[in-house]
Amino acid sequence: MKKHVLLIAVALVGSLSTYAQVKFGVKAGLNVASTSQKVDDKKVDGLKSMTGFHVGVIADISLAENFALQPGLLYSKKGFKFQEKETSGEASAGLKMTTSMNYLEVPINFLYKTELGSGKFFGGFGPYVALGLGGKTKYSGLVGVGTGIIGADGDSKVKFDGKKYPVDGTAEEKAAYNKDSHYKALDAGANFILGYELKNGLQFSVNYSLGLTNSAVEDKESHKNRYFGVSAGFLFGGKK
Repeated sequence: MKKHVLLIAVALVGSLSTYAQVKFGVKAGLNVASTSQKVDDKKVDGLKSMTGFHVGVIADISLAENFALQPGLLYSKKGFKFQEKETSGEASAGLKMTTSMNYLEVPINFLYKTELGSGKFFGGFGPYVALGLGGKTKYSGLVGVGTGIIGADGDSKVKFDGKKYPVDGTAEEKAAYNKDSHYKALDAGANFILGYELKNGLQFSVNYSLGLTNSAVEDKESHKNRYFGVSAGFLFGGKK
């Protein structure tokens, strides 16, 4: 699947070079990522946002005087934080967890541009599709009474293998499965973007990415990615 996504991206870039008004560029920025999660149709509490990033290449294709198509190929880090704590008298127990998920993402934004000051204001939306590459979960736990609180730190891998829990498997298979987190590789949804483009090619933008596909592998679970992004980019010359 990874090879197919890369081949599609290369074919897209190649076909864009035939357009009369096309520019290519680079883009990078910050992600404030989070997730929407449910188990048995009940919302999971204790979820928080985490900081990630995105970096990659974009193309800007003029479709008409004020309209453009802007596809991209980005390496994007998404994920979430989870925190839970329970106390009873002097007894305490808690868990902190940060899950970072790495994706190869292809957004395709349809933009409206209008002259504003010394540059152009633009806004638009479009679909995105992403492929999970891997990731890591770091966790720390606390348990104890009074001042005798002890903690345990560790980490595990995020695997985009789509495997479900082996209900009928052996004890060894179940233990091996539980060492890692498992998700579906495909992530897709909608992207909304606003920004400003200077005449020298610099672009500044903010976007909101809303995941619409369920990445959870178990039937009664739901996991959907989302993030707020802040980006800076640069478009090179292009054809006139």
